[in-house]
Amino acid sequence: MSDILDDLIETEPHKYDEFLHNNGVPYAYLEVPVAFLDETIPEGANWSTKGNGENTEQKTVSEYTLNKQVSLDGTKVIIALAAMEADTYRTFAVTYDDLQDWETWLDTKEYTIDNWLTIAERNTLLASEAYGLGDE
Repeated sequence: MSDILDDLIETEPHKYDEFLHNNGVPYAYLEVPVAFLDETIPEGANWSTKGNGENTEQKTVSEYTLNKQVSLDGTKVIIALAAMEADTYRTFAVTYDDLQDWETWLDTKEYTIDNWLTIAERNTLLASEAYGLGDE
């Protein structure tokens, strides 16, 4: 009976499913102008502050994100929509909730989910003449 019901129930794919790796972690990337690395991560984001005590400030995108790949001409960069917990500890354990936080903030910067890259799209872009990383 359960199999029949499963066949009848249509599940709507989640908007982040296209970024889901076979290891169960969603990986999303974004190509932006290098100047975007100087944008300040909004308050309240996990691991978004640097310093300690009364001397804390918000990290920039450059300080916050992982896996930055700069184009050969130095004008664009591909960033991972993931965070660096600290200078000596990084995490890529991204969830759909984390991607929603990125989407909400990036929408204010006029980058929509339609601008995001999957792993395959990122790899294709990295192999292009703009990045010249070939099969890395």
